[in-house]
Amino acid sequence: MSILIAMFRTRLCWLTCAVLLSSCTRPLPDADVIVIGSGIAGLSAALEAGAAGQSVLVLDANSVGGGHAVKAGGFALVGTPLQEKKGFKDNPQIAARDLLAWGEDADAEWVHRYVTNSRTEVYDWLAGFGVRWGFVLDTPEHSVPRFHFASGPALNVVVPMMRAAFTRGNLDFRWNTEATSLIQRNGNLQGVRIRDLRTGLEGELRAPAVIIATGGWQGDLAFVRRAWPASVPAPPRLYVGAGHFATGSGIGLGEEAGAATTRMDHQVIFASGIPDPLDPTGTRALQTENASAIWVNASGHRFMNERAPSKVADETVLQQSPATHWLIFDADGLRTLRIRDAVWLGNPAGIGPLKAAGLIHHADSLAALAAQAGLPEAALAATVEHWNAAVLAGGDAEFGRFTEAKPDSSARQLRKAPFYAIQLFPMTRKSMGGLAIDSSARVVDAAGRPVRGLYAAGEVTGVAGINGRYGGEGTFLGPSVFLGRLAGRAVSGGDGALRIEPKAVAPPATLTVSVDPEYRGRAITVPDGALPQLVNAQRPGYWHFEVAHRIVLERALDCTACHTPVWPTSPANSLAQRQVQLNACSTCH
Repeated sequence: MSILIAMFRTRLCWLTCAVLLSSCTRPLPDADVIVIGSGIAGLSAALEAGAAGQSVLVLDANSVGGGHAVKAGGFALVGTPLQEKKGFKDNPQIAARDLLAWGEDADAEWVHRYVTNSRTEVYDWLAGFGVRWGFVLDTPEHSVPRFHFASGPALNVVVPMMRAAFTRGNLDFRWNTEATSLIQRNGNLQGVRIRDLRTGLEGELRAPAVIIATGGWQGDLAFVRRAWPASVPAPPRLYVGAGHFATGSGIGLGEEAGAATTRMDHQVIFASGIPDPLDPTGTRALQTENASAIWVNASGHRFMNERAPSKVADETVLQQSPATHWLIFDADGLRTLRIRDAVWLGNPAGIGPLKAAGLIHHADSLAALAAQAGLPEAALAATVEHWNAAVLAGGDAEFGRFTEAKPDSSARQLRKAPFYAIQLFPMTRKSMGGLAIDSSARVVDAAGRPVRGLYAAGEVTGVAGINGRYGGEGTFLGPSVFLGRLAGRAVSGGDGALRIEPKAVAPPATLTVSVDPEYRGRAITVPDGALPQLVNAQRPGYWHFEVAHRIVLERALDCTACHTPVWPTSPANSLAQRQVQLNACSTCH
């Protein structure tokens, strides 16, 4: 018996030593929470989790934060002080009715949650960061004006959020970093495998919770076509109109970890894309509109009310054969032409590159214009004549764009040469499906069970089905903030989710960085002729650098347009440098 007891004690000792050794060699976590993506959803999640005491590490494939929101517009918000000031009576009941009617198959529970909480969770919360809500607009899907703007584009929201994030000692950012896969062991999430885009070096970052906030997949045409809705024909000619990093990477990360997806065929496809002549890939388009124009199809005929709601207009164009249309307008109508998505349009050359590429046709006669645009001459002439007569009579009997009782101030006769024609094509825009989540923003599998430690927010979830089949104005940014806060709260123990105790965290391991002197943080003087070479080098991990400095060259800006003695021509590493860098965002945006 004594021998057996001795053997048992020996084995127990070995087991104890093995356990202690295992715990000693287990890697320390790099953070309590890793957020993948620093768009508006990811920033909201990071700020919320950070405010609850969690240490947060935010990863982004870009070298700056904000995601596509820096180029976006407004927020759909309900019952706000700004609405009250303007005399607009709104409430969650009215808003829910509007969104459910517009979206057709929107998730009613999420719609009600959002419209009930958007005032406090989005409007008031963002105002706490210094966001100034300036004006609110009416849009077709809302019976009450609720499309809120922060005195301009959403950049005016993102920058205050970034300023606050940079001051938080428990929030850190790792730029130019791609999340390649999630680390799971025994059903528990343990972190993220990463690749530094500038060096190609790979590594692992440890955390017991991960929030995926990588946006949608509308930047990947192959992905878009795989998920194409059956209700409309897939156009042979389709362009990208989404963000550079909207590649669906977060969907892949979630699926590999066992996540389910939902509503993947729900996509916003705009019919208003003009090919970007400066895009080296030939795949991107710019959103184009002109309130004064008439729309004609390949036969040279009008085919719809040009002022119809976007969800009607886009689908009607997609049903055309071929799926394209032309804007026809005259010299007076040139003043109302609006083209978005390309910073270079603000250069001195303006729309010159579009004209040089033959994307904007103009001629002194309709016959010459038809020949240039490839439209039937007689049909185009008859269409314009019929239109002019309708304007003169005060009613569009053919498509109901305007009547005597309901005039359209943008409807005018097309008589003043030169005449213009712009051919537009379908372009991708927004995803309204994605990773399936529960009420606490936890990612779930096909059986509805949470994938332990994994959360998601924003467009990677299709903003939780709040838009249904048709996206509305402001119903992406606002819900993305709401979902981001929900995810950040859940990882911190809110809403009955997994509680993660804050803990002392070792600094993330430092990867060897690029040999480029400007990336080492060393202030440098750019030699004459060096900047054009850097801009055109197409180096991995330098996309934003190249885009921004291409604008600098095109506008002949001096380095001091952005850089200061505090932030010389080097990466923004310190808090002071990051704050100065945020000031520079408005140079391009």
